[in-house]
Amino acid sequence: MKLRKHYICIILAVVLFLLGLFLLYVPSVVGLADNTDFIRITQPTGMISDNNLKFFYFQRKFEYIRSFDNLGDFFKFVLCPDVKNESNFKSTQFLFVKIAQLISGVILYFNTKVINYFDIVALSAVFLSLHSISVAFLFKSLKTGKRACDFFILLLMVLIFYDMGYLLYYNSLFGESVILSSFLLWFSVLVYLVKNENKSYLMLIIYFISSVIFTGAKVANIPLGFLIGVFSIHFLFNVESVGKKILIVFGICIVFATSVYFYRAIPDWMKKPNNYHSIFFGILKNSDNPERDLVKLGIDTKYSSLANTNVYVNLKGFDIYSEEFHKEVYDRAGPVEVSLYYLKNPERMLEKLNLSAEASLFIRPPYLGNYQLESDTEIVKFANRNSVWEWIRKQFTGYAFALVIFVFSLYLSIIIYENILSKKHKGHSHCQFIPGKILLMIFAASQWIFPVIGNGEADLIKHMFLFNLLFDTMIIILVADIIKLTRKKLISRQIVFSLLGFLVISTILIIADREISNNRLIVFGKYKQKPITWEVLKETRTHYFVIAKNIVDYRAFSSESNYWMESDLRMWLNDDSANGFLFEFSESEKKRIEPVVRKTLLSPAFKDSKELGSQPHYWFCIPGFVTQNYDDAYQTENKERVFLLSVKEWEEYDFKKRKGVQYWLRTPYTMDSTVRVVGEDGFVYHKRAGMKSIGVLPALIIKK
Repeated sequence: MKLRKHYICIILAVVLFLLGLFLLYVPSVVGLADNTDFIRITQPTGMISDNNLKFFYFQRKFEYIRSFDNLGDFFKFVLCPDVKNESNFKSTQFLFVKIAQLISGVILYFNTKVINYFDIVALSAVFLSLHSISVAFLFKSLKTGKRACDFFILLLMVLIFYDMGYLLYYNSLFGESVILSSFLLWFSVLVYLVKNENKSYLMLIIYFISSVIFTGAKVANIPLGFLIGVFSIHFLFNVESVGKKILIVFGICIVFATSVYFYRAIPDWMKKPNNYHSIFFGILKNSDNPERDLVKLGIDTKYSSLANTNVYVNLKGFDIYSEEFHKEVYDRAGPVEVSLYYLKNPERMLEKLNLSAEASLFIRPPYLGNYQLESDTEIVKFANRNSVWEWIRKQFTGYAFALVIFVFSLYLSIIIYENILSKKHKGHSHCQFIPGKILLMIFAASQWIFPVIGNGEADLIKHMFLFNLLFDTMIIILVADIIKLTRKKLISRQIVFSLLGFLVISTILIIADREISNNRLIVFGKYKQKPITWEVLKETRTHYFVIAKNIVDYRAFSSESNYWMESDLRMWLNDDSANGFLFEFSESEKKRIEPVVRKTLLSPAFKDSKELGSQPHYWFCIPGFVTQNYDDAYQTENKERVFLLSVKEWEEYDFKKRKGVQYWLRTPYTMDSTVRVVGEDGFVYHKRAGMKSIGVLPALIIKK
């Protein structure tokens, strides 16, 4: 006897839940490190975040401000904590955290009879259960009826929604975890409601509850709450029951009220920095004429010196929280005015859209570690257990804007085609979800530019999370649509295979363009009795600027400092003794190495040694954008013989940059013990200076 369809859906949800648990917990528990945002959640809930782990390591256990030896006191503390919310931060995330606190506390009490910490594993279990139910329910609505096609759609959904880039958020206290789980629930129920004439009370209630949770998860979601409310009006015309109409009207009012409440609840400590970033780290960042842009915004040009600054650096005597600054800046250029600026200056909007597209290639924040300190001492180490989808995304660096435009265009084309079909074949079942698809596209399009409008380029990669989620959901819907239309012979298979071939060939060409170098190669010097092959980066009439084609060795940058001029690595590269890099170079070869003056950046700890620059160097990991404010950053000039590339030189010259292993750059990170490295994937990260497993890729100037 065949199992009922809803039993199959339940079984699938359980299997997906177990898969999620396995990916997050085996062989060791992984998650996301704190970037200082966790205090918004830990402080009001009576928990303590370990400051020593921030950025570098995932924290699994959070101690409570006091211990509990009975469940009654603990339940009272969790549900009604006698702790003042110092940040006045409001979010629907607290609902899930409190549920997880209760679960973790009960388990700990029955094991030890004392509750003194919160295990974040309980939180990820709560989110994973909701996540898995939603994915299974969405899959049920997307099924085509043919097993092979259904299996492919399911495989794609698992590949995307169970990528570690998404799942890692569940073992964190970031609001993105609520965004992910509540969106999947809301969207899966939306698809069900649109595709089924019988809109049950239960499904409508879940739809509006998930809408409220999603809207209140983060500030960026508030505008989408208003859109959800407007969209939900169409349900009134699809139900006949008076009771359901009343429920829908009530639900719409609640969603609108939620949006208004959370908008008004944004605290000043969040609102003002966000507004500041939208202007000075957004519109004015990399502006050719900051004074002109300030005039367009109606702001006094005396603030032009703040261009390219964020709130975490020296603000040159300005108090961004003062009444004067509020009146002269924030009152003149809020989110509406910033939006209008980009609409009136489309070239700047395209510039920001391109940057946002590139920033969206990552799903997880690339500056936060995934492992506990107990599991691995390497800082900012990534868990790559199931990261195929994120890996695929990252292959499109340099082409992200084109990729986004292509997907949006294809998605819209399918919608238009389905709309034509719906007019030709009234009642066509496949065309019922067109309004929902349009809403999804509007959501994604808005989140492509909203992060820059709301917060400039500050923490842009992390802020593109919702866009990533919406964009990836569009891809799943797009693939499911193409499969269904092909099965029904409404789209020619020849067109589908041609499209698939175009995508495969384009991807191969993009990867090949990065992996193949046409630079001239020369052999010069020896190391460990092997000739060294060098790529010529630049050739003049008298000199070659070269970089080693392959990693020559693996060594620590220094014992603990990122100060290049005194680093162990610099000394070793220029040492011709028995233990030095130049030992096997001939005397004539050593004489051909030309000393040259090079600028080297300094971390804030060494800014007293600076000869140029006025601010720390901003970090951005994506090729094409890593230079950032290089020319304005703290720096010094020194003569170099054998050296490492700076981030500017690394970005400026064309050569095969992916070496399959990590290798050092000479540019420091802002923390004085960390240095920029190029990762196995060709993106720029940072590691501790004392790490010995990082490759060395020397560069030098050779006389002809």
